[in-house]
Amino acid sequence: MKKTILASGNAAKLKELTAILAPLGLELTSQSALGIESPPETGSTFLENALIKARHAARASGLPALADDSGIEVDALAGRPGVRSARFAGEGASDAENLHRLLAELHDVPMEFRQARYHCVIAFVRRHDDPQPLVAHGTWEGRIAFEPRGCGGFGYDPIFLPADARGTAAELDPAVKNEVSHRAQALRSWVAAAREELDLGPARTTPTTRGTLFVLAAPSGAGKTSLVKALLERVPALRMSVSHTTRPRRPKEEHGREYYFIDVPEFERLAAEGQFLEHARVFDNLYGTARAPVETRLALGGDIVLEIDWQGARQVRSAMPDCVTIFILPPSREALEKRLQSRATDSPQVIARRLRDAVSDMSHWREFDYVVVNDDFERAVADLTAIVAAHGERVPPVARGGERGAAAGTGAGSGAQRLAAGRPELAPLLQRLLA
Repeated sequence: MKKTILASGNAAKLKELTAILAPLGLELTSQSALGIESPPETGSTFLENALIKARHAARASGLPALADDSGIEVDALAGRPGVRSARFAGEGASDAENLHRLLAELHDVPMEFRQARYHCVIAFVRRHDDPQPLVAHGTWEGRIAFEPRGCGGFGYDPIFLPADARGTAAELDPAVKNEVSHRAQALRSWVAAAREELDLGPARTTPTTRGTLFVLAAPSGAGKTSLVKALLERVPALRMSVSHTTRPRRPKEEHGREYYFIDVPEFERLAAEGQFLEHARVFDNLYGTARAPVETRLALGGDIVLEIDWQGARQVRSAMPDCVTIFILPPSREALEKRLQSRATDSPQVIARRLRDAVSDMSHWREFDYVVVNDDFERAVADLTAIVAAHGERVPPVARGGERGAAAGTGAGSGAQRLAAGRPELAPLLQRLLA
C-alpha cells in the first residue's frame, strides 16, 4: 500500500475517496489525523486551490499528497458559488448553511433556469515542490432542486439533481454515485495518468467492456412507459435516461423524473450546442436525449435504456450503431385506442390524431432489432428482460429481403430470445395494424 496524505479534514470526503482508491493500492490518511491544519484557499480557480492544499500537506507530512478542490457552479448566479462553494454562507459555514444560502438566492428562479454543475480538480504531488504535479478534472451536470432531499453525500448533494438520475445526489446509492460523480470522473482520469508512475498495474476501476444502450420505441398508447417501468424493477442495474421536452407537464409528473420540462428557446439552445444525442418534434412538441449522461454511463460499463420515438431511435442508431433497438407493438388498433382514451389526458381530437399517426409509426418496425408485442403485459416484460439479460450474446435477427426484423421472447434456443419464426402470429398482426 502506498501511503498518501489526503489534504482534507472532511470525513465524508475521506470515506468516499478511500472507497474509490482502495482497489488501486493507495492508503489514504487524512491530514487531520496527523494534526495538519488546512491552509488558506487563496486561489481563483479550482486547480490553484487543489495545488495549494496538496503542497501544504506534502510539506507538513513529508509524504506524497492528494488534494481535490471541488464546488458547484450555477448558471443563474453567473457561475457562483464556484471556488467559494465551501464558504458560500461565510467562513466556517456548514454544508446546510451553504445550501440554504444557495436556495435563497434561487428562490424565484424556475426549474428550467436552474442549470448547475459540479467541478472537481484532483492534484497529486510527490513532494511539496513537485514541478510536475499529476492533475485531472471532472464535471457533473445537473440542476438545483427547490428543496433538500436525501441524507447521503455531503456539500450541496441534497439539492443537486444530476442529469442522469431520478433524485438528488444525496438520494443516490453511494456505489452509484462513486461511478458517475464529478469526483469519480476526475479520479478515473487521474488514475489513468498516474498508473505507470505509481505502478498500479492494470486498471481495475475502468470497465473492460462498454455498457449497452437499449432503445425502446413504440406508437403512442402501446404501453411503452409501463413496460419500461416494470423492466427497471426487474433489472435494477439498468438505468433510465430522462429526456427533455417542451410539452406541458401532466398532473402527477415530476420534473427530472418523467422528463426535464423546458421551454422552446432553451431546447433550441441545447440542440444548437450539440448537447442532444437525438431530438425530434412529436405532436407539436420537442423531445431530446442529453448526450453527456448517456455517454458517461456507457463509458463506465453501465447499461442504459432510452424510451423514445422511432425518429429518435433512427438518430441514435446512426450515432451509436452498437445500440440494441426494440419496437413495442399493441395487440390491435382497438387496444391502442382504448389505452389512449383511458389516459384521460388528451382531447378526442388529439386521440384521433395519435391513432392516425400510430399507423405511420408502426410502419417503421423493420428498422429495429427486436419487436415485442404487448398483448400480455407480463409476457412482454419477460421478453424485454430476456433481451437485456442476453445482450452480450445476441443472435442476429432474421433477414427479410435485406431488412431486419425479429420478435424477442423467452422461448427455446438460447433460452433468452425467440426470433421471428417463433412468433408466427406477428405477420398477420402487423398486417391488421398497418392495413
